[in-house]
Amino acid sequence: MALTFGSLRHTSSGRKRKPLPKSKRYTPKFQPLQETTTYRRETPEYKSYDQGGHSTELVEKPKLDSKYTIAPAYNKGAYQVISRDNVKDIGR
Repeated sequence: MALTFGSLRHTSSGRKRKPLPKSKRYTPKFQPLQETTTYRRETPEYKSYDQGGHSTELVEKPKLDSKYTIAPAYNKGAYQVISRDNVKDIGR
């Protein structure tokens, strides 16, 4: 008869066992740290330097044609681009 779950202090017949001795804690041997030389770059590195070729000029945005309006169609999910003349008909 095997004991699957339960206390390991008792046998399968119910007799109490002696407690096992506690294992001693392992202490590693002391080894001094060996110093190594650090790697240094030959050329300086500037982290704030941006190597990208972006310009700082203000670019004029293209103007949209003001003859058209974007509006949702009545009882539909899609948007429509309609002229200013047909704005009154969008809800019909």
